[in-house]
Amino acid sequence: MSADATAGKAKDAVSAGADSVEGAINDVASKATEVTRKAKETASELIDEHRDAVAEALQSATETIRARPITSVAVVAAVAYLWGKLS
Repeated sequence: MSADATAGKAKDAVSAGADSVEGAINDVASKATEVTRKAKETASELIDEHRDAVAEALQSATETIRARPITSVAVVAAVAYLWGKLS
């Protein structure tokens, strides 16, 4: 077998290996892209849900403070006092 034939076979083997590696890399990249897309969707949904919950809590707190301002101030003062004692 000549050196050219051996070199040609080696070149073909390396080329086939490179194609195989390239295919595997493309598969991994595709899967990573899909996982990233799903994670982004889930995070976006969670942010929207929690944003709504925070807005509702703030609205409820605002209504409670307007309905009972003196009680609200007393509660805040009590919490601040206790916090100060714990610190």
